[in-house]
Amino acid sequence: MISLSQGEHDLLRKIASLGGKLILENLGEEKSSASALIPLLETKSLVKVSKIRRKTYELTEKGRICLKEGMPEEILLNAAKDGKIYLDDASKLLQGELLQAAIGWLRRRGAKIEEDERGKYLVVKGIDLPERDILLKVERGISPDNEDILKALVKRGLVREKELVLTEVELTELGRECLEGKLLIIEVAKLNRKLIETGEWRNLRLKRYDISALPPEVFPGKPHPYSMLLDEVREILIGMGFREVKSPFVEAEFWNFDVLFQAQDHPAREIHDSYIVSFPSEPADLSEHMDLVERVRKAHEDGYGTGSTGWGYKWSFEIARRLVLRTQTTAASARELAKGLEIPSKIFAIDRVFRPEALDKTHAMEFHQCEGVVLAEDLNVKHLLGFLAEFSRSLGFEEVKFRPAYFPFTEPSVEAYVRHEKLGWIEIAGSGLFRPEMLVPLGYDYPRVQALAWGIGIGRLAMLRMGIDDIRDLHSQSLDFLRRASF
Repeated sequence: MISLSQGEHDLLRKIASLGGKLILENLGEEKSSASALIPLLETKSLVKVSKIRRKTYELTEKGRICLKEGMPEEILLNAAKDGKIYLDDASKLLQGELLQAAIGWLRRRGAKIEEDERGKYLVVKGIDLPERDILLKVERGISPDNEDILKALVKRGLVREKELVLTEVELTELGRECLEGKLLIIEVAKLNRKLIETGEWRNLRLKRYDISALPPEVFPGKPHPYSMLLDEVREILIGMGFREVKSPFVEAEFWNFDVLFQAQDHPAREIHDSYIVSFPSEPADLSEHMDLVERVRKAHEDGYGTGSTGWGYKWSFEIARRLVLRTQTTAASARELAKGLEIPSKIFAIDRVFRPEALDKTHAMEFHQCEGVVLAEDLNVKHLLGFLAEFSRSLGFEEVKFRPAYFPFTEPSVEAYVRHEKLGWIEIAGSGLFRPEMLVPLGYDYPRVQALAWGIGIGRLAMLRMGIDDIRDLHSQSLDFLRRASF
């Protein structure tokens, strides 16, 4: 006995109703389901599947234009009056080779050139052009019945010949016997009320379930893993008592550099390290901060009574007003510090920054930075190292090391590194204690009040957490990558 599902049985009956043969490509909407059932029927030797090749035709672009606007000879034929068209009138409708070709095709159909007192004309009376009918049949997918005209249209480049490969499904003798009720048991996946009440279930077989088969994979919607990590960092910092602050992407150099005591001739301000904004063309409006602008100017020029000599140059207000894409989230801290924070205070920012980096595995032109400041009395570098170590451990990184560094607005300055299994030690943070040339102009009582500050390359930290070695994967939109990644 042969067991068939209801779908297999229905398909067999359909093939039989079509004379025992079926062309799969002619099934329309049923093609998809039939494609899945035919291999099952073939495995049970109920059908035979073969490929047949058929010659078919389609219109070329030139053919579609001729069908829409008319073939050259058709244009002349339609313009003829009383069965003739003068050549000077024809030349107004067609020019050059098109005109000569149209006349040539009409003469092959029996047209003659004659002449009277007005000039030469083409006699086209009684001429018929079946080419249009052939083009219409080709457009509709109907096999043309005039091979000679069809070949001529192919030669003229109006029709293209192509080979069509079709799947033919034919009932075998065993398949016919099954439809006659012999050797056949209909197999169903589950019983229903009708099958039970009518007793038809006795003639059916329940389909066996393969309990070893894997269920279909399901990928429920979820946030991007990188976004989840950024939220986790926020939660850690908020749990440690920090408050999040923001600043704009397009920032004045005053907040991005000058308030941070970064000299106006510092290389970081050059176009190879900062994106200078050409629009809007108007510089930043700093009119509400002129007292702070004056104090920052003095800090740059002579140290503003901090014991420093400053940078010893003529500070430019115009440079300070230039607009750049924010290169560091320290700009957000600068804006917040300028408001006059209570002592103690903890603030942080997680946002995008922009630098003209060469794109590679560990560098990107746009990346996220986590900036933080702790403002309090009697702070020192030990507090800074302790915080960075605690923060790293909160994210699951036990191996952390530090080394001295230089940054224009911190002293002492420290770089923090964590270990990556494949890439080795990776720098994740630049940090230090804000210099007096920065804190004093902002109105803080230095050295009684100190500020710990750090900027963490959160993208590199994310690489470690996610187990990836290319920073570009953090922003991947590949569904396959995101579904199968281990993070």
